[in-house]
Amino acid sequence: MSILMLFAVDGKCRTYTFYLIVRKITLSMHRLFRHIYRYKLLYAGLLLYMTFFVSVLGTGWFDVFFSGPALHAGAKGIDFLQLPRGAWAFWHGGSLDGAPLADGSAYAKNEVVNDNVYHPLFTLTLGTLFASFSPGGAWLLWLWFKCILSLCALRIFYLEFHTSRYIQLAMFLLTANLSVYLELAAGQFQFLVNFFIFLLLITLVKRAPGFLSGMLYWLGLLVKPIGLLFAPVLLLKRRWLTVAIGLSLFALNTLLMRGISGYYIDGLVSNILHPWNPGPNQIVTLYALLHSIFNEPALVSSLIRDGILGLLLLFVSWRRIDVSKAIFLMVVYFLCFYNQVYEYDWSVLAYVCAICLVCCPSFQTRFSRVCLLLICLPSCFIVLRLFHLDVSVQGSIGEVPGVFAWQVMVFSKVVPLLLLTGSVLASDLQVLMQRCKALLQTLHLAKIDQRGDEVKGSLIP
Repeated sequence: MSILMLFAVDGKCRTYTFYLIVRKITLSMHRLFRHIYRYKLLYAGLLLYMTFFVSVLGTGWFDVFFSGPALHAGAKGIDFLQLPRGAWAFWHGGSLDGAPLADGSAYAKNEVVNDNVYHPLFTLTLGTLFASFSPGGAWLLWLWFKCILSLCALRIFYLEFHTSRYIQLAMFLLTANLSVYLELAAGQFQFLVNFFIFLLLITLVKRAPGFLSGMLYWLGLLVKPIGLLFAPVLLLKRRWLTVAIGLSLFALNTLLMRGISGYYIDGLVSNILHPWNPGPNQIVTLYALLHSIFNEPALVSSLIRDGILGLLLLFVSWRRIDVSKAIFLMVVYFLCFYNQVYEYDWSVLAYVCAICLVCCPSFQTRFSRVCLLLICLPSCFIVLRLFHLDVSVQGSIGEVPGVFAWQVMVFSKVVPLLLLTGSVLASDLQVLMQRCKALLQTLHLAKIDQRGDEVKGSLIP
């Protein structure tokens, strides 16, 4: 009898233990599902971002959204390989522009590669590392670098702004932008520009030491000198140390290497002083679109670009305009009016807009948030492709848009950006108009008072 009771008690204990285990697992799963549901937008963006890498590595799931030339079909390393080719040529007695040696030898000799246009210091650091690997190995290494650095940037951003109401949407903007995928697929170095601008904006918003901001500004300039547009803005916002460190180091590096940086200086001066007017089929700017339609003279184009830049600088000098919004406006100007903007360059918007969303109330309105989501989308190439509207297949290059298709694609990219810009500036422009109206009224009243005094003076005998 006692043995039977022991077995019964032991069975109850085992059943109760099993119940406790099941209950603990159930509660843990419930908490996990609640956590995932609470941060669903964040995790959806991260999952999509990871699928970008899977697509680049071989599946090509997202390639349907882009034309063959945009994906560099038939010449996958045409831009990426110029960096290791330039470094390899230099260390073997050649030039940093990557031209073949006297005997015809070159890094990735059988690949189609553009001449190197990157800064000598950037070429000799990252390019030398990649040149020690095969072209395919260097490509994979760069892709892994991007994955690790982007996850680190996302982590930093989340830790700095996790209390913001819009942190999930901001993280989604960073990870779900299709231009970011195109940058990965084309093997570009635009990622580093985006990375350093992103960290620079975080330090500026958080009022980090000017030395740190200056170093990040300098590193971004080494990759691509897009940041030169930020210098007037930073000066107007009294970030003098940031500008002084960034520009001084950039100028010093360039001048100290002037013996081997002729190709870089020539290209930089040419782009600044003698911009050209490119068009179909990869350039994605408002300027290129308008030029293809109206074909205005070069002088008119220069006056328009310079006039808009002057008005923007005058506008951002207003103390009401936050530094993050001012940088956003300079990026908008770059994307709309610089002469060599490809669709992958639009990936910079993901990083700048994410910062602005958590910092600027004007980016948090419903209409602005809708525009931010629209900016994540690629151009309408997939629609043109499905309906065979001015899209042709050209051998190994793949599907190429014609002039009309290209114009529609650019229009589909530019319009959401212009709508967002108008939305975030609406309140500022309203205040500006009110102040201008008040100033005019004051001047009008002063003029009336002056006339009244003149009339009174004439009546005195």
